[in-house]
Amino acid sequence: MIDIFYNKHYVAAQESFDTTRKSADIAAKLGLDNVMDPKHAVNLAIHGIHEAHSEEYVQSLITGDPKWLAASNGFDWDEGIWKMAANSTAGILAACESVISAMSKLPRENWYPHLIAGSLSSGLHHAKTDQGDGYCTVNGLAVAANLLKDQNIVILDFDAHCGGGTVSMLRDLKIDDRVHQYDISTNMFDSYEADDTHHITIATTDEEYLTDVETTLAYFVDWDNTDLILYNAGVDPYPEISHDTLQKRDELVFNKTMKQGTPCVFVLAGGYTQSQTAESLAESHLNTINAANKAIENYAHF
Repeated sequence: MIDIFYNKHYVAAQESFDTTRKSADIAAKLGLDNVMDPKHAVNLAIHGIHEAHSEEYVQSLITGDPKWLAASNGFDWDEGIWKMAANSTAGILAACESVISAMSKLPRENWYPHLIAGSLSSGLHHAKTDQGDGYCTVNGLAVAANLLKDQNIVILDFDAHCGGGTVSMLRDLKIDDRVHQYDISTNMFDSYEADDTHHITIATTDEEYLTDVETTLAYFVDWDNTDLILYNAGVDPYPEISHDTLQKRDELVFNKTMKQGTPCVFVLAGGYTQSQTAESLAESHLNTINAANKAIENYAHF
């Protein structure tokens, strides 16, 4: 099984919302023995958050002052918010460390069982340099990309909503020359001005959606010059996009990264009980994890 990171602090915030609760449901379904605690990466995560986000915003998350800024993610502030943000970000960094270290320590023929890792993190891609937004607190995608200074990175943001927060931070940090983002969304919420390396596609049917995924993987990603894929794997395109199509999307992403020999780290992104039960939501996210494990298993047969 691939390395999956989670600990109890992912749900430390008192706010009862899908992005602050669902990771616990998914970890329980996986079995706590099958997830890894990213506590070793918390100090690095805190450093990275301070480096990527404004100091005023970070201090507001720690102290709750000023109140309006501490609650700019859409949640009432409490002390658990900072624990949630630091540990969730640590999970992304630990997953990145997992795949990158395997490639640096092992011969190429032994890379493949270690090419995919994930974190049960969500609530990331709308957060901006100086504030939260859209129920996102700390942008762990931008934090990780900024810390991995020797990596050329592609962010695949396949969520119902665009990842404008991430793109704005990449531009603020002046790393958008080596960190590219491609969005496939079902609406224009949090859209951004696209360019050659940051692109938005809107799809509203299953057929359009899968075609856009295939096109993005085949023509937009420069695989020869990409060291790492960060995959923001939202399930909130449902119900506009079917569960079957979202599962096929995940299979396309993971099979392509395996074929290219490019490491991939995924996070959970959007998915809400407004459109399905909590049980169904957890199962939807488990489909992503199952697709990752299946891609590893399939490659072992070649």
